[in-house]
Amino acid sequence: MNNATPDFLFIRPSGNPISAKGFEEMMNSGDVVQEKAEITKIHRFEFLSDNVAMCIFTFGSKFRYKGTPNDDLPTVTSIFKKVGNVWKIHWMQRSTGDSNLSLWV
Repeated sequence: MNNATPDFLFIRPSGNPISAKGFEEMMNSGDVVQEKAEITKIHRFEFLSDNVAMCIFTFGSKFRYKGTPNDDLPTVTSIFKKVGNVWKIHWMQRSTGDSNLSLWV
C-alpha cells in the first residue's frame, strides 16, 4: 500500500481489477503462497513525462493458489506516477502465465 497511489488498480488475467488494499489482503489471506517472484526481463522502460513512467517486463512467479501449484511467466505492464518526490505504482496489468518471449525483439 505504501508503494501505490491512492487510486492504484491491478488488472488480473481474468480482467477483474483489484485495488492496492484488495491486492494486499489477497496476498496476506493465506490463499497465495509465494515461492519465487522476480523480474526476468525488462522489455521497455520509458519516462512519459516528468511525473509518469511505464515499464513492461516479464515476471517469473512460482506460487500456490489454494494449494494448486503455478509456475508462471506473465508479461506485466506497469505505470508509475511521481507523488511528491516519490515514485509510486499507479497501474499494473498482468497477462496470463505463459508469455511468448520470442515475440519480444
